[in-house]
Amino acid sequence: MEHIPKEALLQAAVELFGEYGYNKVSIRQIADKAHTNSAMISYYFGSKHQLYEAAFMSQISALKEFIVPDLAVLDPRDVIRRYAAAMEKIHAENPLLLNIICRELSDPAEQHNMLPEKIGPQLYRILSETLTRGISQGLFREELAVRPAVILLVGVANFYYLTHNIHSQIIGPEKETEQEDTYMKQAVEIFLTGIERRPHP
Repeated sequence: MEHIPKEALLQAAVELFGEYGYNKVSIRQIADKAHTNSAMISYYFGSKHQLYEAAFMSQISALKEFIVPDLAVLDPRDVIRRYAAAMEKIHAENPLLLNIICRELSDPAEQHNMLPEKIGPQLYRILSETLTRGISQGLFREELAVRPAVILLVGVANFYYLTHNIHSQIIGPEKETEQEDTYMKQAVEIFLTGIERRPHP
């Protein structure tokens, strides 16, 4: 049996799950794309579902750099900036991630619910606690509704990538990396300006 690196199977899984979704991809298809025997999937991962989980988590590994124990002692504004930077890195390194996430959201079958199961609740907790701490420290507006603000922040951090095909056709693909960096920096600062506490007149 030909030995194939584990990473080759992960990459094949990411590409196929991203293009076709979990239910329409077979173990044989993944193995064929990775140029190996389907038994290697069982050897490395155990099952199709476990391979999907590993593929999904490999796509969001940059969040490990964001989710660290010392977040609670940082300035809440810096936590938000770190989150935005992590999302920019994730999307830059994993262009198929949004395909997988969009498929999860549009077809939340029991077999592939990695977003709500693995990362969604933890990410929401961190961001909501950060905003709440910012309010209590007098940095953010007292009347700020935390849950909608978290949804807005996540939307701001992902909107550019969700609409990539549209705006690249409208404004052109030139200097795409530079545009991404400019968008994220501007977006997070506009978000922070909107939620920062203002002195009473």
